[in-house]
Amino acid sequence: MRRRTLLLGAALCPLCPLFPLFPLFPVPAAGAAKRGETMNVHASLTVEAKHEKVLVTFRIENRGERRAWLPRAIAADESLSGRLFDLRRHPGDAEVAYIGPQVKRGPMTAADYVELAPHSAHTHTIDITPFYAFAPGLHTYVIRYRGEGLSDVKQLEATGAIDTAEVMFSHTAPST
Repeated sequence: MRRRTLLLGAALCPLCPLFPLFPLFPVPAAGAAKRGETMNVHASLTVEAKHEKVLVTFRIENRGERRAWLPRAIAADESLSGRLFDLRRHPGDAEVAYIGPQVKRGPMTAADYVELAPHSAHTHTIDITPFYAFAPGLHTYVIRYRGEGLSDVKQLEATGAIDTAEVMFSHTAPST
């Protein structure tokens, strides 16, 4: 029992160095808790910053018995149409401005989601370099993703949180 308590503490502490090793707990979809539906997903980011580019790879695993649906913006789109990531300078926590297009759109529809089968994983890489105002020179940044997914594509209002741990990286942007 003591071991289980220690693992629970490690999984809840984002500052713990073991945090990425433990899965996120199943997330009940809003409005779906009374039906017992959950999304049992674990999402993570990795960053490759080289050759004046910042490539962010989003990986999500569906560890549950039911399908889950991910927003197409994080799962399949090649470019950004809005501020998708929380990107901040380190140290200081200053938000890095999003400078890409801001597409105004109506409510999400089923076509805006990508299906993730039970016990499967999905990985997608996006070049975020032209979409954020990276400061010239070498700087350190922290990035994370906070979004929502669906446990039932027929109930678009029943969303559940999809969050990643923060990832720190360094990037050298050219002088303008």
